[in-house]
Amino acid sequence: MRSRPRTAFVMKLKRRRCPKCGGKINNQQTRCRRCNQVQGRPQK
Repeated sequence: MRSRPRTAFVMKLKRRRCPKCGGKINNQQTRCRRCNQVQGRPQK
């Protein structure tokens, strides 16, 4: 059984990076692990 392709929104969430330090951000996190900077989420 084949799974459906990921949407553009999900891909944006997955490759999010912190604008302050460049650290990688989990798609559920609102703050960066390295510098504690608050993150915005991409618009749908």
